[in-house]
Amino acid sequence: MTRDGVLRERVRSRVAEVPPYVPGLGGAQGHGKLSSNEAPFGASPRVRQALRALPDVVHRYDSGLRTRELLAAALGVSAAEVLLTNGSDELCYLIGLLLLDGGGRSVVLSEPSYAIDTKVSAIFGARARFVPLRDGGHDLPRLAAAAADADLVWLPTPHNPTGVAVPPADLVAFVEAVPPDCLVVVDEAYRAFLSPDLVPDTVALVRRHPNVLVQRTFSKDHALAGLRAGYGVASAEVVSALDALRGPFNVNAAALVAVEASLDSEAWRALGVDLVQRERRLLEEFLSTQDIAYYPSQANFVAVRVPYAEIAEALGRAGLFVRPGEDLGLPGWCRLSIGEPAHMAALRRVLAGWRAADGR
Repeated sequence: MTRDGVLRERVRSRVAEVPPYVPGLGGAQGHGKLSSNEAPFGASPRVRQALRALPDVVHRYDSGLRTRELLAAALGVSAAEVLLTNGSDELCYLIGLLLLDGGGRSVVLSEPSYAIDTKVSAIFGARARFVPLRDGGHDLPRLAAAAADADLVWLPTPHNPTGVAVPPADLVAFVEAVPPDCLVVVDEAYRAFLSPDLVPDTVALVRRHPNVLVQRTFSKDHALAGLRAGYGVASAEVVSALDALRGPFNVNAAALVAVEASLDSEAWRALGVDLVQRERRLLEEFLSTQDIAYYPSQANFVAVRVPYAEIAEALGRAGLFVRPGEDLGLPGWCRLSIGEPAHMAALRRVLAGWRAADGR
């Protein structure tokens, strides 16, 4: 084999087992886009105002230290226990680099899993143990058993793609059942949309269990998806190790400005969360009346048992875009993001038409 052929083969083999990420479909300017779990209202007026002043600072490097301290204060933790990242996905990659690099490590995931968790595990050559979901939720006893000699457990709650959440008491029991040398990554991207009785005290869990890392994002309830800002909360020792591996100035100036403004926009954030919870309830009530199967969701989306191919044409006519379940490990299903009331009403009409034509 020629030397350039060796290089091509090396490149090909390196990514042969890495699953590609499939983004959600969307229309012009995102109108009718119900495929990527984005915030219907968009960023707060305070965030938009702060971004308009951005040209004055973009020529400077920003370490993010002030933003990190403000975030830590809002969370009631020390800055040493918080790590800002370029979207929560970067945190997944840093965790992989810290614990999985070199191959041969073992990770535990539910099946279907969150796509980035699977992707990162494959990139670092980890041996993945998949535990099938039970009624759309994590099978915690089987996950704990699989983690007996594992290095890492990925645990999104509410889960993506089903939206099913782990009750707080069950989460505590699960963490206590996992060996202390196995890191449990509790991904709370959709925490804001939980019912009050399902909100866990994960910061307290981190304090009691140094092998727990909480992962969160500003993409959903803070409506900063396009700016890529996320963070982790963990013991100072774990945060320090991850901090040593991250690139300098990993979170850009626009994201830092927006995060600070968003932390001061609680009323706007709460308004958006309330809209999502209300529209989610309307959608689930409608699905029940139509006898359409779905997973009761605690996130800003609902997974429904409707084959995408059977509604794609009607969705297109209505200017709507949803996520085919095939993209997410749920063939025969669709994941429906919660959007503006007008788009949700149009979506219900499409589903009612499908149900009437289905005739079952």
